[in-house]
Amino acid sequence: MMRLPGHPQRPRVIDAKGSVLVEQREARPYPSERVAVIAHYSTCAKASKSLNALARGLLDADYRVVVSSGATVPEPLSFEDGVQGRLTVLRKPNIGYDFGSWAMAQAWDPSIQRAKHVILANDSLVGPFAPLREMLARFEASKADVYGMTSTTQFGPHLQSYFLGFNDAVLSERALRRFWRSIRHERDKDVVIHRNEIGLGRLLWREGFSQDAAFPYWRVVDAGLNPTIRGWQRLLEIGFPFVKRQILRTPEVAPNADQVSSVVRRLYGADVREWL
Repeated sequence: MMRLPGHPQRPRVIDAKGSVLVEQREARPYPSERVAVIAHYSTCAKASKSLNALARGLLDADYRVVVSSGATVPEPLSFEDGVQGRLTVLRKPNIGYDFGSWAMAQAWDPSIQRAKHVILANDSLVGPFAPLREMLARFEASKADVYGMTSTTQFGPHLQSYFLGFNDAVLSERALRRFWRSIRHERDKDVVIHRNEIGLGRLLWREGFSQDAAFPYWRVVDAGLNPTIRGWQRLLEIGFPFVKRQILRTPEVAPNADQVSSVVRRLYGADVREWL
């Protein structure tokens, strides 16, 4: 189709048909009421210590784990013993960022939306440096429709999207099904954040879905600030066992970023460099 001047082509909707390769499938079925989808990107086939620990923590809590990966290597992804063979790995084109990966997994298997507890996570965090069982139990016990690790008021109040939990099959509600079907392939990450993360937050408020956060922003930072960036140290100190990978790659974005390694070692006894 010819593109007319001044009328950019509309980004195409993420579609799983013909785009997903099932690279690995879990060796034994997990209870269908708990599902976690991890959006993944890498330029190497070996899973990082962080991805292994996140997947293992979810598996040990009886979650079916689906890794929706846009890795740009031809080799199959490899995981540590205790993780390899226990999860499903979908290989997909590297498009759509994390929302594209989550949308594609749901399109590939719509039963995910009907699970009682669903977690949508991505690999933008380093960690977890501590077990996840207590955190997952708090999510499952929550009366909220949608549960996040952290909330923020940056660009408007919303739950940050790197780790979102959906209770009581709320993903199967019409408004949310329509949202995931509308996810489009955007090349600009800032557009993805505003259209998808902020857009999802607005939809949740507009449709009246109840929300809760394990670490609400006001425990960490002032209004308008990003708690995972500006409040990284406070979060670690109050029990959040992760650090945003962005801080280690571009330390100028966060205060005292040169102290991340020493703080993680003091609080969790971990060498953060091994987790990248």
